Amino acid sequence: MIRDLLENGSVIDIFATFIALALIAASLLCLVFIIVGGITFILSAGNEEKIKKAVHTIRFAIIGLFVTFIAFFAVSWISKLLDIPFELNFSTIVTLMQEIFGALQG
Repeated sequence: MIRDLLENGSVIDIFATFIALALIAASLLCLVFIIVGGITFILSAGNEEKIKKAVHTIRFAIIGLFVTFIAFFAVSWISKLLDIPFELNFSTIVTLMQEIFGALQG
């Protein structure tokens, strides 16, 4: 899909795929930072400074994910407002994720 897109896709299709990849990357990074914050929280051993740092890590990861989704919806809304044929749906994102993970496995 990505190879076909780069060879035969329009600028808008490439931009939509870039947005989908950024959304995937942001979601994965959010998951990683939530896990890191949870591990830091567990290993804090009652230290208030470490607990506060862990809670801030988790909070900022979730805020970053919300900002990412708000930016995605803003781009979609602006494209509809300006009649730009920006087509990006959940199935496109799932297909990209399957391709990425399939390439990583083998």
